[in-house]
Amino acid sequence: MPTILDNALFTAFSEASEQVYIYVCDVKQDLSHWSKNAVTFFGLPGEYMENAAELWMAKIHPDDRGRYLKDIQDVFTGVKTHHSCEYRARSQAGDYVWLECRGTMMKNEQGEPWLFAGMMTRLDARNKIDPLTGLPTMREFAALDFACAHGVVMVVGFDNFREVINNYGYHGGDEILADFAVQLRRICPQTAALYRFEGDEFAIFIPGGTCRQAQQLFQSLAQAARALGSRQVSLEITGGAVCTPQDGTTQEAVISKLEHSLAHGKAHRRSQLVFFSLEVSWEYRRLSGLKQTLVRSVSHDCEGFSLVYQPLVDHDYRVVCCEALLRWKADPDVGEMIRLLENTGEILPVGRWIVREVFAQAHSWQQKSPDFITGFNVSYLQFKDPGFSDFLIAEAKRLKVNPRQIAIELTESCQVEDFEGLAREFARLRAFGFNLSLDDFGIAYSTLLLIRNLPADSVKIDQSFIRDLSEQNQVDLAIIESVVSLCRKLNIRLVAEGVENARILKLLEAYPITLYQGFHFAKPMPARQLEPLIGSILP
Repeated sequence: MPTILDNALFTAFSEASEQVYIYVCDVKQDLSHWSKNAVTFFGLPGEYMENAAELWMAKIHPDDRGRYLKDIQDVFTGVKTHHSCEYRARSQAGDYVWLECRGTMMKNEQGEPWLFAGMMTRLDARNKIDPLTGLPTMREFAALDFACAHGVVMVVGFDNFREVINNYGYHGGDEILADFAVQLRRICPQTAALYRFEGDEFAIFIPGGTCRQAQQLFQSLAQAARALGSRQVSLEITGGAVCTPQDGTTQEAVISKLEHSLAHGKAHRRSQLVFFSLEVSWEYRRLSGLKQTLVRSVSHDCEGFSLVYQPLVDHDYRVVCCEALLRWKADPDVGEMIRLLENTGEILPVGRWIVREVFAQAHSWQQKSPDFITGFNVSYLQFKDPGFSDFLIAEAKRLKVNPRQIAIELTESCQVEDFEGLAREFARLRAFGFNLSLDDFGIAYSTLLLIRNLPADSVKIDQSFIRDLSEQNQVDLAIIESVVSLCRKLNIRLVAEGVENARILKLLEAYPITLYQGFHFAKPMPARQLEPLIGSILP
């Protein structure tokens, strides 16, 4: 056996990576040595092979053989000395994988071809092919020449995919994404180019496609996504689309408008395909401007933010508690503001500002009414902020507030990822003396997980179950009865928010509810207006 094909360096390089395959060929003898991982992955006859060119050609995808053959012939005929080609080759499992093949022809002293050596790299190891779905990645999508790409570009993403992860884990989520990629290949026309974006998003380019074709394709994909769901999780997709080159000729323009359209759809038109438009553009500019304004406000010690307080009453209708609520420049859409703060990460400094303001106000009220409880909302994102629990305890000590008269309310829509970590923080804060409450209870996936894993003192039934309450609404009544029964067995206090009128109050009085909150008693108000009401009975 020729020593040049069998030496320590070859062995060392061949074992360097599972995704890189090396080979060396003695041109005169037509004898090749291939690395063991190449033999195993591609199902080759052995490490040493004669007539390897013919054997390897049979492995190459038929559509890629012409390109490969021309490049390799140019090397062996002396047109060039370096082989460089990307193509697909069939693995032993029967799947085609993309390879980047590089090789060099070395000549002997007489100038004759002597050794041909090179390596093949799996492109999924180079971020070109997504290993989970087998689709090209966003990197490859960004390489498209949109100036010449006439057609429709779509990006689709799952709604609330976090719910899938929390129900089935990351492995289950991966299986759904892989299955959806299979449906993409089955449903999309053969001329379409498919790509895996980050997370749960996929991109589709339909050459020469129309808006109507894109809508029809989206509906078929949405139906396929629903079929992948189960009783526990409903799978829906939302999409964004642009027409090229009308909507953009550069990578930046197309990708940006796709993202704007998808974001608009997820915010306002769930489970639909949204084409880029003036409305989408206007909404994006509005939100961008609002984000910038919020960031500036936060950087100026939360200038423009304020707190209002809504009273809570006991079964005698006496004001014994209140909830601090965030407001910003009298903007009525508080929910949108909170979402933007969470998306930008500004909820963290704003949250700490809220703590300082609430504790300072609570200290003042506790001097006059020692039993009065002041509550405020905390996002799970804040608990993920290192040192937040230390901050709460330190501020309570600094501002001299009684932690037993402070209620920290975790909003259930926060989508908790680490129950064990959050439970430790809860236990620590509870040991210090804080009251801990689960807010918005009953509206998200984690209802039972939260109450099972977190040591809470009270639960606040979300107002969506209460505001439309009636004797005819047996569903909401059944939900309330079950929550009441659960909390009674666990010795957890129950709070009802959304008590908007006397009719709802009368229905709720049949249950052992500790506190009531809603417009029937009082709307949120500044601290100076609330102070005279502390301890009083509201009509």
